[in-house]
Amino acid sequence: MSGTHRSDPYYKLLRIIIGLAVLLAVFLVAYFMIDSSLQGQLRQEQSRIVAENNALVEEYNAAVLAQRSSAQPDVTPDWPQPKAEGIDVVSLKGYAVRGVDQVAVTRAEALTGGLLLLNRWHSLPADFSLAEGELKSIMETTGNRVPTQERVLSLFPAAIEALDQMIAAAKEEGMEDYLIRGAYRSMDTQAGFFNSRMEKLAADGKLTGDALIEAVKKSVSYPGTSDYQAGLSVEVDVWNQNDPIMKAAKIHETAQGRWLYDNCWKYGYVFRFPVSGYPYPETVDKSYKTAISLQMDTYRYVGVPHALVMHQLDLCLEEYIEYLMENEHVAVYEDGQLKYEIFRVAADPGDVQLRLPEGAAGYTVSDDNMGGLVVAVSF
Repeated sequence: MSGTHRSDPYYKLLRIIIGLAVLLAVFLVAYFMIDSSLQGQLRQEQSRIVAENNALVEEYNAAVLAQRSSAQPDVTPDWPQPKAEGIDVVSLKGYAVRGVDQVAVTRAEALTGGLLLLNRWHSLPADFSLAEGELKSIMETTGNRVPTQERVLSLFPAAIEALDQMIAAAKEEGMEDYLIRGAYRSMDTQAGFFNSRMEKLAADGKLTGDALIEAVKKSVSYPGTSDYQAGLSVEVDVWNQNDPIMKAAKIHETAQGRWLYDNCWKYGYVFRFPVSGYPYPETVDKSYKTAISLQMDTYRYVGVPHALVMHQLDLCLEEYIEYLMENEHVAVYEDGQLKYEIFRVAADPGDVQLRLPEGAAGYTVSDDNMGGLVVAVSF
């Protein structure tokens, strides 16, 4: 019976199958062990190759840098040394701006930065409407601290803030009774002034056509070319209902007018239209640049860095922009310490990306309406 069992073909087949299964299992275990070992070796080899490649890349970069340094050594000298005392404006023409921190500047921001030039030869940009929504009432914004002839008189916020600070500083020194008689003018408002003047001059029939328009321009700016349309200028006067002398006074004949003329630059304002002997005997005539020969009590906000340079170099706005176009890059020092860095770059209208020097504490950017952006960095 047992011999029959041992010779049973099915039993033999079962033994063969079990043997094959064991061999397969041993093979699979061996395969996975070998595969795992190979994968580990592969990863090690890959890491080694990556490390060697990185080392080669670093070596290559170092060689390229060394070659460039040899071919184009850094010979840029330090900036010119400023005076040890007082305010000193140093031209950095030829010295690149070492921009580090990138900032985004919107077109509206550039239009309200302070240096937008409007005069007989430079009209309001076609996209100025991008910024007009930012105009605010002077009286409402300052809580009536800055008296205005009309509540609707408005400026851009930076100009209002500076005006508020300036009037407050004057008050601390006993100078009161200032009155803002004019500020931002819309295109329609300026056109109304221009057309009204033209009707008066045309009444006698002696002037027509281009001759009439040119005659009007002598006293009223053509629509789109008035400095008041920039939203940064104010007409300043003095007035006190209860003081007959002050009611009748002309601002340049008062202590208030003298204080404003002498100190406005400290708050970012400049006297916009200097003419020979007005408002004061020492005033240098700039009408050949501004095209305005009238005696106008107009003060224009440009921002403290620019006002400081304009005051120091005795430049009107037109001359200052020409100065920046020529020099491109300037530094302003106070007692030997860097206070402002100002530079101009060519730029098309639109939002832009700019790089500021390292360590900047603040900055302003302005379109100058001459194809450039002017950046003033504070330290």
